[in-house]
Amino acid sequence: MAAIVGFSNMLPSLTIPMIFLIFIAGLFLLGSWFFKNRKIAKTATVTILGATLVAVCGCSIAYWIDWQTRSRYDVVRANINEWDYRPFREGNKLVVPENPTPERLTGTLPKLSGAYALYPVYAAVAQALYPHPENSGYYIWEFVDTTGSDRTFQMLNRGNADLIFGGAPSEAQLEVAQKAGIQYEMTPFGREAFVFFVNKENPINNLSSEQIRRIYSGKIKDWKEIGAPESEEIIAFQRNKGSGSQTMLEKIMAGTPIAPPIEERVSDGMGTILTQTAEYRNKNSAIGFSFRFYTLEMMRNDKLKLLSIDGIAPTKENIENGTYPFIADFYMISAKPRSKNTKKIVEFMFSPAGQEIIEKTGYIPLPKSNPTEK
Repeated sequence: MAAIVGFSNMLPSLTIPMIFLIFIAGLFLLGSWFFKNRKIAKTATVTILGATLVAVCGCSIAYWIDWQTRSRYDVVRANINEWDYRPFREGNKLVVPENPTPERLTGTLPKLSGAYALYPVYAAVAQALYPHPENSGYYIWEFVDTTGSDRTFQMLNRGNADLIFGGAPSEAQLEVAQKAGIQYEMTPFGREAFVFFVNKENPINNLSSEQIRRIYSGKIKDWKEIGAPESEEIIAFQRNKGSGSQTMLEKIMAGTPIAPPIEERVSDGMGTILTQTAEYRNKNSAIGFSFRFYTLEMMRNDKLKLLSIDGIAPTKENIENGTYPFIADFYMISAKPRSKNTKKIVEFMFSPAGQEIIEKTGYIPLPKSNPTEK
């Protein structure tokens, strides 16, 4: 099956050679008819028809298997099932605050985007504040979507998003904004644990902060070096450069260079890294990272377990009391100056209803503070 799926992935690159061969075969067939060589023409016709039939069937089977394989990880490839959190959809999973909400926004609606893990938060905010699409003649996905942390900064810089929800930008992202003449206005609103996980069959349950740094710098390469009973290579998965979780890893490394991963150990989505860690070659040798709520609630995987760090488990209580060592703040980020409606959304996040959305979604709300400007 893997070979067929791999073949289906090669099909785009094979398209031009296949067309060229069919063209040559067609010329040969026409030439045979032209010179009245019916025997050769008949053989050529049967051969071309047979080869075409085999090619069409083979490609169809390959595409079907590839589609089935992709559908298995459809939620993973998209990182979340966006439909489950679509604002205004009946039966969605969004928090509906019990606290009173202000009047719905009028005029130009801000375009919201952000990290996959925070989509349930700002989608719930849109559901609480935006006018109902059926009564207003617009499509909600025009104003609320999720494209991942790295792409949202690109959208913000291009004016395709007005307010994004995610982790603080990396130094590289700040540099790009500065070169474009864009100043970010950043308001922290929530807190979450950054977690590391392994296959539940892995005997390791706890790692120190230093061991994490040594693993991702490539200095520790075998599980036996950190207490496993048997020798097994450590497969350390990473995210793509510029993603929120990769930026968080860079902060944890505290200046220690991250070992460059081979291509198959870079995940292009937050959901992908969970699946890769859980199922990599059916072994328990992999380790990956993400955010706690996303891992436990949005992308549940019963093959994974979260590791304690420095002997402290990533529980909600340990996030609140600040004892868990890897904690990340989330921000509402916009380009200066903020529009009137964008300011209303930011203010709403610190109202009882907004705080309720953050907490009931699964994050730790932060009290209102002066925006961090960069």
